[in-house]
Amino acid sequence: MRRALIILVAAGVVTGCGNDVTQPANIREIGPPGGFRDVRFPEHGISLRSPAGWRTVPGEDPQVATIATGDAQIAIWRYPREEPLPSTRAELQIARDELIRAVKSRTGGFEVSATRIVVKEGLRGVELLGTATNQGLEREVRSLHAYGEGAEVVVDAFAPAASFARVDEQTFAPVARSLKLRAPRP
Repeated sequence: MRRALIILVAAGVVTGCGNDVTQPANIREIGPPGGFRDVRFPEHGISLRSPAGWRTVPGEDPQVATIATGDAQIAIWRYPREEPLPSTRAELQIARDELIRAVKSRTGGFEVSATRIVVKEGLRGVELLGTATNQGLEREVRSLHAYGEGAEVVVDAFAPAASFARVDEQTFAPVARSLKLRAPRP
């Protein structure tokens, strides 16, 4: 009996029982949204639908939060404004042209591929799609600049070019469409 036990233990050691090498998880992989959940930042007057499977990390003013998974990220910013905010289509077109000039002049640049004027209840905005450099890496970007409630709220969503179309359709565009602005609560 003892000899049989020694043979079984030796066989387990020889065959490498329990020593299989598992591949580590790919931390850069961009998973699907896993559904959406309501996220509110009442002190900033912002609410939106956030991907349930992504992590949300609070930011420091003017950054409200970051929502991320793998190599994809959504950064939410709120910039209080005292000047009149654009509200008509003509004013939004002027704001779009000024915004394009401003982002192109920044370090790393921004190559605009499409723009859209956003007009919906409680929110007026300009949305830019394009390519930018973020932390030395080229990324595709959806950048929504929403005007309302005394502020410009920016929702910047970016991912590597190879994944952007899928992530934009599944996650970035629905998040941008869900944005609502209200008066901030102390």
